[in-house]
Amino acid sequence: MFFNKKTNGSENLAPATPPSPDFVFIQKALLVVDGSQPALDATEFAVHFARQTSCELCAAFVVDTATLDYLQQMRIFVSEERMELEQDLEQKGRRYLTAVQELGRKYDLDIKTHICQGRFHQVILKLARELEVDLIIIGGWKHEIKQKDSSSIERQLIMDLAECPVIVVKKSEKRR
Repeated sequence: MFFNKKTNGSENLAPATPPSPDFVFIQKALLVVDGSQPALDATEFAVHFARQTSCELCAAFVVDTATLDYLQQMRIFVSEERMELEQDLEQKGRRYLTAVQELGRKYDLDIKTHICQGRFHQVILKLARELEVDLIIIGGWKHEIKQKDSSSIERQLIMDLAECPVIVVKKSEKRR
């Protein structure tokens, strides 16, 4: 006989099981803000994502003091110039984060913001652990720029070293 007795197939199915403990619903996301166009695209994405999924959204801007320290050590500028640049970057960061909060308010989202100092990728990864986020959202970059731009290298390090999923938001030139 070529065929077995006809059955409804339920004998061969495993019983339904709940999702594995490794499965994570996104409850909290961290948006990385740097003022670039890709970061603005990521902001728009993150706000709509948070609104649609009801997850908590936090945003962070990093004053990369590690790079400032290096430039001062290389005598690119003196300590007064470094301090002035650091203050300028912090003010810009506050403006960018305020803009993120304002966009969130349009959609009834309360976005917590953080201004941090240190090496870009280390600070973001540490903050992600401290806040216990389930997701990091960053703006994309072009491959040809990657080799020349230290910020794209820092973004790559975030992707490589993050303990949670990372969404890289990219917009095609046609959609702009």
